Amino acid sequence: MANKVEQEITALITPILVEQNDLLWDLTYTKEGGQKILRIMVDKPDHAFITMADITDFTQAVNELLDTVEPDPIPEAYLLDISSPGADRPLKQPWHYRWAQEADETILVALFAAKEGQKKWQGKVKSVTDDGIVLSTAQGDLSLQFDEIAKAVLDIQF
Repeated sequence: MANKVEQEITALITPILVEQNDLLWDLTYTKEGGQKILRIMVDKPDHAFITMADITDFTQAVNELLDTVEPDPIPEAYLLDISSPGADRPLKQPWHYRWAQEADETILVALFAAKEGQKKWQGKVKSVTDDGIVLSTAQGDLSLQFDEIAKAVLDIQF
C-alpha cells in the first residue's frame, strides 16, 4: 500500500510519464540509514528498452517539477534516485507478473515459508490473478499467493 507521499508524487509525475511515453515500474519513499529516499524506477511500455537519454530527460523533468510545485509534497531533505528497473527487476505488483508472463521471462521467487519443501523457486509465470500466480517449474505447476512471496525478480542468465 502506497503511503501519502508516494501517492502524491505518482499523481504529480503521471503527466510526465504520459508525455515522455514512459512506464512507472515502481516508486517508493523510504528512510534508509537516516536518509529519506524517493526512488523512482521507469521503463518503456511494451517491453521496449529504456535508454540513458530517456532516464536523463525524465530525471530533468521530475527535478524541475519537484523544485517548483506548491505545496511541496516532501518538505524535508531527501535523495532522489531515478533509474531503470534493471535486468533483474523486482516483481511486486500483479501487473509486473503479467509483464513477465507476456515476455515469457523466467523468474526467481523467494517465499517467506517453504512450500513443497523449498523456499526458492524458479519458473515461468503460467497465470496471474489478483491474489497470486501459478508458476510453471521443473517440478510442475506451483500455485502461490502474493502474501507468500517474500521477493520475486527476473532470472537473468548470461
